[in-house]
Amino acid sequence: MTEKMPHSAAGQMLGYLYQCEWALVELARQWFKEPEAELRMEMLDDIDILHGDVPVELVQSKHHGGQGELGPTSADLWRSINSWCDALELIGDGPLPLLRLVTTQSVSSGSLLEKLRADSSVRDVPSALRALETLAGDSEGPKSTRAWRERFLRCTPVTREALVGQVVVDDLAPRVSEVDSKLREVIGVWKTHESQGQDILAELKGWWWGVSKEMLDRSGSPRTSVSAEELRTKIDYVLSKYAQTYLPFDDRLERLTEDELAQYQDRVFVTQLRILKLGRRSVRFHLGEYHHAWAHRARWLRHHYVDQDELKQFESDLRREWERVFSKYADAVEAGSYAGDAVAAGNEILDRAMAAAEGIRLRPGVDKRWVSRGTLHALADLALKDPDPVGWHPSFEDLLQDLIATADAED
Repeated sequence: MTEKMPHSAAGQMLGYLYQCEWALVELARQWFKEPEAELRMEMLDDIDILHGDVPVELVQSKHHGGQGELGPTSADLWRSINSWCDALELIGDGPLPLLRLVTTQSVSSGSLLEKLRADSSVRDVPSALRALETLAGDSEGPKSTRAWRERFLRCTPVTREALVGQVVVDDLAPRVSEVDSKLREVIGVWKTHESQGQDILAELKGWWWGVSKEMLDRSGSPRTSVSAEELRTKIDYVLSKYAQTYLPFDDRLERLTEDELAQYQDRVFVTQLRILKLGRRSVRFHLGEYHHAWAHRARWLRHHYVDQDELKQFESDLRREWERVFSKYADAVEAGSYAGDAVAAGNEILDRAMAAAEGIRLRPGVDKRWVSRGTLHALADLALKDPDPVGWHPSFEDLLQDLIATADAED
């Protein structure tokens, strides 16, 4: 069923979503020229830009699904003018802010509203003012805008002139489906690999929706605004995670479910842990590190954050550290140390190899130790296939072969 319900508010909801997303673009535009600028929503206008406590821009955002044209009798125009009349009354005698109407519709060449574009070659405030005053007093004008037009005429001539002088019409603004492209351009990720760009925007917008909720839910949050400097700090942090020396992480390392644990029970690396007679909790911990390291490596490869050669070098470095530890303690067992307790020696090898692995990093900025430890378990999982197997018990190769032979005999 694809038909729209007769009372659907989809268009209105899309307008609200657009307002929140466009506010992020507006704030991002401020960070270089005015990093201390603050942004509010639904205070004096859809979007307010402030310097200190002084509003310097009030923005009305108007989103439409189709192209369409913004005309001089448009409800969008007169609703905006009505809102600005109210806002200027609240501001009082302070300096008048810029009044911007951002619309996805177009303004036709030679029209009244073209005279209110920012472009100085076509901007003509006196002509626009006269035309708006005439339209406002037209008794034959649309009934839907009559109250707003009358509100405009109730302003003094000086106020009307000052108001229209501050109005700027920004037509052909990106639609909601195009805002991401504009945001990437403004914050400087448009040259980034496509998948990385999407991840950067997803993380940034996730933060932004939380900030927007705090600003709009005034009953439960003390936050009323957000600064361009705060946004810049957030963007720098997010971009740094995707820089050459960094890799993106999902910090939600959730505890594995019983079903997920069950899927790993027959894996070689789990068998290696059981040979050491590790308890249920220890096995679960090591299994979780393997799982999260595997999931991240798979994602990095899929999105081309790393390549196979880089991972092979990382694994080679880990294997070298394991070999250093294993050789020392396996030789000690052969020499009679550990009183013949090879399981105890295997636990020592496991602990010391994992500690050594923590010093090996895939990249300098990757400081999650479980990546190295989990990858070492991945190498241990290949013990039956790898010509240079990794394991913990001093006799792990023989023991694994014995277990396989026993399992085959039972089958």
